[in-house]
Amino acid sequence: MQSVEDIAQLPTSPSIPVPSSSNSSHPTIYPSVKEEFIPKIQQIFANLSEVERFYNDYARQAGFSTRANSSRTSKDGEITRKEFVCYKQGRNQPTTNPSCKRRRGIIRECCPAKLAVVKKREGFQVSLFVEGHNHVMTSPGKVHLLPSHRKVTAAQKSLTRQLGEANVPPCQKMRILELQCGGIENVGFTQCDLYNAERDRRNSIGGHDADMFYEYLKSEQENNSAFTFKIETDDENRLTHCFWANATCRKSYKYFGDVVVFDTTYNTNKYCMVLAPIVGVNHHGRTTVFGCALLSKETIETFEWFFREWLKAMPVGPPKLIITDQDPAMAKAIERTLPRTTHRLCIWHIMNKFPEKISGQGWLQYSDEFKKCIWNSETAVEFEARWVDLVQKSNLTNNQWLKDMYTIREKWIPAYTKHIFAAHMSSSQRVEGEHAFFKRFVSKENSLLDFVTMYDKALTHIRHNELELDHKDANEKPVLKTSWGMEKKMSQVYTRSVFYKFQEQIHQVLAYVATKMDENENFMLWKVEREEDQGSKSHQVAVEKASNCVSCNCNMFEFDGIPCLHMLAYFNAVQIKQLPDRYILPRWTVSAKASRVMDDLGAARETEINDGSVILRRHELFHVFSEVVDHAVLIEDGTQIVKEALKLCKNKLCESSRPCEEGEFSAIHVPISLGGEPSVKEPLRVKAKGGGKRLKG
Repeated sequence: MQSVEDIAQLPTSPSIPVPSSSNSSHPTIYPSVKEEFIPKIQQIFANLSEVERFYNDYARQAGFSTRANSSRTSKDGEITRKEFVCYKQGRNQPTTNPSCKRRRGIIRECCPAKLAVVKKREGFQVSLFVEGHNHVMTSPGKVHLLPSHRKVTAAQKSLTRQLGEANVPPCQKMRILELQCGGIENVGFTQCDLYNAERDRRNSIGGHDADMFYEYLKSEQENNSAFTFKIETDDENRLTHCFWANATCRKSYKYFGDVVVFDTTYNTNKYCMVLAPIVGVNHHGRTTVFGCALLSKETIETFEWFFREWLKAMPVGPPKLIITDQDPAMAKAIERTLPRTTHRLCIWHIMNKFPEKISGQGWLQYSDEFKKCIWNSETAVEFEARWVDLVQKSNLTNNQWLKDMYTIREKWIPAYTKHIFAAHMSSSQRVEGEHAFFKRFVSKENSLLDFVTMYDKALTHIRHNELELDHKDANEKPVLKTSWGMEKKMSQVYTRSVFYKFQEQIHQVLAYVATKMDENENFMLWKVEREEDQGSKSHQVAVEKASNCVSCNCNMFEFDGIPCLHMLAYFNAVQIKQLPDRYILPRWTVSAKASRVMDDLGAARETEINDGSVILRRHELFHVFSEVVDHAVLIEDGTQIVKEALKLCKNKLCESSRPCEEGEFSAIHVPISLGGEPSVKEPLRVKAKGGGKRLKG
């Protein structure tokens, strides 16, 4: 064994030959490598990172992999000697764990190749270089698969993380990197390495997920004071509930918060916390979100907490109508926290229960009659008569579920609810569709931090869809079907989607005739029916003389906020050429969002990618580099000029760069230290009401 003092006596040969190993069937092999890549005895390096990088570059040219081996330190803990070896150095240790099912091949073959450096005043000096190996070298086509030549860099981790936020799976992330790098061999790692890097990232925040979730919400509030959130913890300081709403959610509620839909869904995070968004309908008839919560329980107290926090965050009072499913805890919480809000049940959920609650043969025989009774009854009296007759005819008078549904008929039968404005919603299917939309972005494997960032991305898509429709309203005009001045005027007032519904009504007016039936000192009553089918079912339009208020017994205007064709037929009969203002709901107009909400509701951020984004910087560099390459390939010496310039750039970057900590280039900057005790602990995994249920055919 040579000492450090003997180094000066060694010849300046680039390698030290070694005899063949008795443990190997191969003779000693000396790799064929360019002189500039071969380490030299007494060669000086500034630090150990340079040593490791240089030896690894040599190993890549030679066709083997390296790893750090032994080191010697001084009393002060400073490294005075460091050794790097071939990855086949040493012997494999036999597996002592009998339960281990992973089958690993034998890698180590006592290879003697190594590089040793010692600490000198100038830096680290090469003291020992053994060039010979006792195994064959890896071919150039496979060298990228060796362990030391595979690494997911900080920039690549950040890029793949941002691709993940766009819901790109790992396999497709690899395809993108392959295209950018010009082949899978140039990526620098395998797909397994990418999975492992993402696993390590998840493990690195273990125990701090709730803390990082809290810090993320707090940073959002610092960026925009109109962002609001509330977190609840238990006695052990574990997260139990969380509610948040950004500025856009709060603004949207001011404009469109008259009708809301509330429902819960599952499998959106690894703790099985329940996702509880509350949504409504914007002026385009599309879904808009008013706030969201993660709940660990679905109890009365939990829902009460949510509704109270939500109402505190909203700029105006409670909604006029809320639609939910038949959850009894939800119903009780609404009764306590929203006493002046009309509560309706989702008719879609109830209708889906009919085949389950009624015998199969009975439902097949009477399903059409039940549907007609529920949907086609125009008055409560008509519904009750048809229901009683149908239940008796189908021999279901003893069915307890039907009795229960009849008892609460005022909460779900259209004949009882259509006089209340509901923005054309009779079920919670709108929020069910929103759940399906959100689940395209989130999964049950998400941490809380991953979930909230992915949820924000989904919310951004919803806002952008609304922006696109606003743009179309400002720049496109709908095609008119009649020459009526009323149609032309409303095409300028309503949003396009709402105008098309209005157009369906006004287009049928000429096929109907309005006839005065009765009149007294307070009211006039008109009958509206199809001109060619006189004697068929007609509708009655009532006119209050004092206020000149018009209403129809079909209740379309009361339910949808759009005048029905019967009202329009009356206006045509009495020569009213323009729709009166009282029948134009501001929430359906292009100027629905023109009013100011509150001074403290700041504007939402304009962009999702800031100047610090790796994707943005990468895009700019690729754009510049592609222009340079396009010019270089047309000049004979262009390639050499670009290579020399890039080499200078690389050296300059190495000199000016500093070691990057894990996650430094992350798309999400959360100012939290992962070393200390978390201030908010991760929630316990919960089992929700809807978990584990099987769908029935």
